[in-house]
Amino acid sequence: MMRPPVVDAHVHTGPPKYAPIEDYRAAMAASDIAGAVLVQHLGTTDNRYLLDAVRSEPARFAGVAIAETAEHAAALLSAGFAGLRVAPSGLPDGSGDAVFDVLDDAGAVVSLTGPFADVVSSRLRSVVAERRRLHVRLEHLGWFRYGPGSPDVEAFPRLLELAELPNVSVMWSGFFANAGTAYPYPDARPYLDRLLAAFGPERIMWSGDWNRAGLAAGEYDAAVELALSHWGLDAEQAAGVLGGTAARVFGLPATVSSATEGAR
Repeated sequence: MMRPPVVDAHVHTGPPKYAPIEDYRAAMAASDIAGAVLVQHLGTTDNRYLLDAVRSEPARFAGVAIAETAEHAAALLSAGFAGLRVAPSGLPDGSGDAVFDVLDDAGAVVSLTGPFADVVSSRLRSVVAERRRLHVRLEHLGWFRYGPGSPDVEAFPRLLELAELPNVSVMWSGFFANAGTAYPYPDARPYLDRLLAAFGPERIMWSGDWNRAGLAAGEYDAAVELALSHWGLDAEQAAGVLGGTAARVFGLPATVSSATEGAR
C-alpha cells in the first residue's frame, strides 16, 4: 500500500514534562509525519508554549488547549486554538456545560478525556446531541481499557452508539497504556474493527503516542506501520485514519492530508 500523508492527532510537547517542539520536528522528519495536533497535557492551563508552536507553523500544527473557565475557553479559541481538552463533566470550576456552549458557538473541537464510563454516559450523549456545531473527538477510544475483567468491555457497545451522532469522531491511540498485550496489540484489533464499521474512516484518526515515556528508536515508525500493516485498512481507509480525518476536523491545510469528505 502506498503510504498516505500522516497526521498525528495527539502530541504532547513542552518542557518540563515533555520534550520540546524541536525534538518533535526532528521526529516528524525522521518518520515522515506531515502534520500534528499539539494537545495540552493534563495538570496545566498554561498554554503559551503550545500556542507559540502552533503559530510558528500553522500549516503543520493545530493546537488543543486546556481552559480554567468558560471565559478562558473563549479567549483560547480566539487566540487560535482549534479546540479544548475537556472532561465529560466539563471544567473543574463547577461551571457545568458552559464550556461546551462556548465550543459549540465557535464550531470548535472538544478533545474529550475519560473515564470511559462518563464518555458513554447518557448525560454526555445529550450534551453532544444538543450542540451540533460542536465536534467531539474521543481520545484513546474513549479511554477504553482492554484488559481482562475491565468493566469497559461490557459497555463498549455504548461507545459504538455514539457513531449515530454525526459530530463525534474517535482516536485510535493509547494502546501502549490501555491494551493488555504488547505490540502489535492483538487484543485491540477486534475493537478497532468494530469502531471502523460504526464510524467509518472519515471519523477515525490516529496517534502514534510519540510522547510516551521510554519511546525507543524506531517505535514511532512502528506505530505508523501498525496502522498500515496490522489493521487491515485498505488505501482509502488508511488515508482517512492516518491523516485525512485529523486534518479535516482540526482545520489543517489540505496539503498535509489526503482528500476525505465529510462535515466537520
